[in-house]
Amino acid sequence: MINQKQIKSLHQKKYREHYNLFIIEGVRSFISAVEANAKIKLIFYTIEFSKKNPWLKKKLYQIPNKIVSIEEIKKLSPVKSPSGILAICEIPEFNLLDKKKNLIYLDSLSDPGNLGTIIRTATWFGVSQIGYSKKSIDPFNPKVVRSAMGSHFNLSWLGELSLNDIKEYEIIGADHRGKSLEEVQPFNNKWALVMGNESHGISDNIKKAIKHLVSIPKIGEGESLNVGVSMGILLHELTK
Repeated sequence: MINQKQIKSLHQKKYREHYNLFIIEGVRSFISAVEANAKIKLIFYTIEFSKKNPWLKKKLYQIPNKIVSIEEIKKLSPVKSPSGILAICEIPEFNLLDKKKNLIYLDSLSDPGNLGTIIRTATWFGVSQIGYSKKSIDPFNPKVVRSAMGSHFNLSWLGELSLNDIKEYEIIGADHRGKSLEEVQPFNNKWALVMGNESHGISDNIKKAIKHLVSIPKIGEGESLNVGVSMGILLHELTK
């Protein structure tokens, strides 16, 4: 049985990797995990949560679970205001990277909310493979998982990649100094869309490998777009 000390240790990346487990917090993430037949090891929930969510008992079928107090779930949860349900899940076993399918590549992305948004947005547009550089935030960080709202389970591949791993793709980089996406011809080959760090953009070594540097035309005012918003706009055009 997983103990509380072990669960709290999953707030840190090294223990998630050690135990091959991560925390799912929140209703939508939990439901997505169940529907995807994720390997859920244990569920904690409060009486208050079960009263507000009568569907819960059906979802708990054959999954080990435990009723805890509000105080206990606050101690276990990585968020300040837990929803009332928390699950411990095995990190998914993804398929091998398929180089015949398009890819999102994240270069030193650091914000968990942005990564969660990117995972949700990528799957919305049918892009099910996401690679990230060594310096990027862990995709199983609890804040990323909460922000992604279950979209991890819609990915076919997620993992760390080097520049050498994506050299076979038609590499597209998002940068405000690039050509307007409207001016770029449709891509016949499978592409990798590179999104850079929130503050510093795409690193110099990655830029050298980029074949097409593209930007989003500005109509109004503002210095820049959020990286998740930018990727959504670019994917809307790239997946037409």
